[in-house]
Amino acid sequence: MKCERFYLDLMQDYAEVTGNFLLGITKIGERTIKFATDCGLYQEKDHDEQNTFFPTNPEEVEFVILTHNHVDHTGRLGYFVRNGFEGKIYTTEITRRILGRALYDSARILKDTNTRKHQKGISYDAEDVEKTLNQVVGCDYNKPIKVNENMTLTFIPNGHLLGAASALLQIHCPGQSKDINILFSGDYNNKNMFFRVAPIRKWITELPINIVIESTYGYMDSSEVKHVFAKNILKAITEGKSIVIPVFSLGRAQEILFYLKDMQKKYPEVFDGVPIYYDGKLSFYYTDMYYKLQKEGLVRFYKDKQDFMPENLTRVEDRAIRKDVIKDTSQKIIVTTSGMGSYGPAQTYLPVFIGRDDALIHFTGYCSEGTLGYRLKYAEKGEPVEVGGAKTLKRADVEFTNEFSAHAKADELIKKFLKKFKDSRFIMVNHGKDETKDIFADRILAEIDTKYVGILGREYFYRIDKDGFVKGMTSKFL
Repeated sequence: MKCERFYLDLMQDYAEVTGNFLLGITKIGERTIKFATDCGLYQEKDHDEQNTFFPTNPEEVEFVILTHNHVDHTGRLGYFVRNGFEGKIYTTEITRRILGRALYDSARILKDTNTRKHQKGISYDAEDVEKTLNQVVGCDYNKPIKVNENMTLTFIPNGHLLGAASALLQIHCPGQSKDINILFSGDYNNKNMFFRVAPIRKWITELPINIVIESTYGYMDSSEVKHVFAKNILKAITEGKSIVIPVFSLGRAQEILFYLKDMQKKYPEVFDGVPIYYDGKLSFYYTDMYYKLQKEGLVRFYKDKQDFMPENLTRVEDRAIRKDVIKDTSQKIIVTTSGMGSYGPAQTYLPVFIGRDDALIHFTGYCSEGTLGYRLKYAEKGEPVEVGGAKTLKRADVEFTNEFSAHAKADELIKKFLKKFKDSRFIMVNHGKDETKDIFADRILAEIDTKYVGILGREYFYRIDKDGFVKGMTSKFL
């Protein structure tokens, strides 16, 4: 049986950083195998319509590789299953454990969004989520598993997020001595605030390998990151201002809670008497899972991070408490979901605090176009901002920082990841804005010993064999 080629195409990346769906096709003899890496939800306003589109019939896909539990990588899984996908979804055991609540939450938000906008957009229900979860297979790190008779999958530790992984897929071709090896970085970070990221195993770094690498921050080095959060928070507290901190439910919320706890220890006189309110049911669940997974031994946190809850903290468990928090005009800190401000309890807090000149709203991560965070970023103080269908004047201070980003920067992606591999045959750049992909691709060619670099999400898909790049072909031939 002849292994003809391995085809790879990223059909839905466009020029943004969300909505990940990577389609792979391999032909072994007469058999064609299709698989997908991630199945995420677009969050950019201009790409809403793309959420209902897949570059292939879901019924024809044999399996899905899921790199981590962020909505831009998981948010369409229920929709994929609803439209006919019946294969297995491979991910790490930690991601399997925390995935369910995220999918139920996504289903609810999509339903609410369609109702609010009077549209027939992407949707799936609890039954679809339950079916999806029954198809998920949890895997250990660094333990190769056979996904079929010709393919082996290995998940590699990744600091991007609790449970995140890079994924090595090896295609075994009968009659050939060499495999086709392709590594998907997923969203990648070489470090994490809470746990040590184990190095990539030597047997993997020595393989002749093709790599799909993310490029979210491919335009900047880690030395360019400005650490402003602590300074801004301290300044606002000393000025008597209340602070609202929008956070992502998984990862960012827990990091900010620890950061506030650490600041309480360093500056006790500043934080004395300032209450902290923590709001967001999905975030509560993930925080509880941080403690639960530690207790069960599935993850080992640094000793000083095992308990990351700050002093003087109150969970906002219901609307009545939330109403009281807003009504009380005394100084406070509110940590709330969602990170971009358009969903979750932030929809209740932000309309109130935007119009207060004694408030600081501090975003801690990426805000895509169309979100409230994006609008606040580009509105001048004193200008009107649309919030929930109404307009209010922006009187609060609004700050942003990328210092907590879970993505490695360009220098880290090259030095801490790509340079670890001894025989990089072909590197493909994805998951980034269009201009960023170009910048990062050029830098890879200059600094990495590889002959070819491809850019995914354009008009080409790539034909690869055991020796690497064969040729690029326009997507019309797929």
